[in-house]
Amino acid sequence: MTRTIVLWSCAAALAAANPIALTLLNEFGFDDDGLGWVELHAEPAIGSVNMSGWLLMTSTSACTFDYTLPYDGFLIVDSASLARGLYAHGTFRLSPSGDRMRVVADSMHPEFDDEVEFPVLPAGDGRAPMPPDGGSASVLNVPAGWWQSINWYIDSTPTRELDNDDYSTVAGIVTWAPERNLLEVDIVLSGPMGASFAGVYASGESYQTPGLSAGRYAATARGWPSGASASYPESVDVGYSGTVHGINIDFDPSGVKDRHPFAADRLPRIATVVRGYLSLPANLLTAHYSLLTADGRKVLDLQPGANDVSRLAPGVYFVRGQWSGGGEREEVRKIVIQR
Repeated sequence: MTRTIVLWSCAAALAAANPIALTLLNEFGFDDDGLGWVELHAEPAIGSVNMSGWLLMTSTSACTFDYTLPYDGFLIVDSASLARGLYAHGTFRLSPSGDRMRVVADSMHPEFDDEVEFPVLPAGDGRAPMPPDGGSASVLNVPAGWWQSINWYIDSTPTRELDNDDYSTVAGIVTWAPERNLLEVDIVLSGPMGASFAGVYASGESYQTPGLSAGRYAATARGWPSGASASYPESVDVGYSGTVHGINIDFDPSGVKDRHPFAADRLPRIATVVRGYLSLPANLLTAHYSLLTADGRKVLDLQPGANDVSRLAPGVYFVRGQWSGGGEREEVRKIVIQR
């Protein structure tokens, strides 16, 4: 279902050329009664919303609103509050095996129609994973310039009547040679648990792609106006509620030796685990090594040579090495610690 609205500001011409999709459905999950709940949110960009006569429907229930959702306001809909008749009349319940929710606005405001179905993967606009016991499925809607990211992600700590949080983020740097003349580069993280987007406008700028669940993603970048593309060479494993740093994308990896004092083939292959010890090369140019969890949290400062990691839980980790001397370079390598 297409939902668009034009956001007028000092960049009105850009907004008119790139309408922004709205989301009223903001978060949902299940309580002990098993009937489910949903949160509606009036995004700040759209002000207050008079919902009188609007419908909220699931596969087995429907209610009619008599309520104005205030500016940046939240409304929790569940069977208990409907029984008190505070803002609507009717029924609301979600099937614990999966369902579809729809907000149907009046004929004068079709841009506010919204829907989400769960569990449907890959997650995204209108598609959500199954919320866990005691948790929720939450949406992050991020308009920024010429791109927009809408993704439903898993949150193990529901944020009723508060802004959604506890999503995961991937961050890094994008570089390209000056002769490419790229005006913009779009970065996409995509996988079964959805997708997120970001953009940079100059080589060497950092990016962040928020709104992700824990899972595995592919990272790609596309440069405009040429349409040149580049990819991060490995899958990106994202943990819960954290940031994975160092997912750097270079459009010209073969040209690193021409633009940087450290040639790509001279950077050591860091990170080898043997019998509970992580072996790192002894390189006089190495300034610092760190061991990170899959969600970007530092767990150890490492030294060149053998490092005891036998007490760490099995799983995916990243080793970050920073080299200096006539310039600086940061390299991140993925390792898997097994028992």
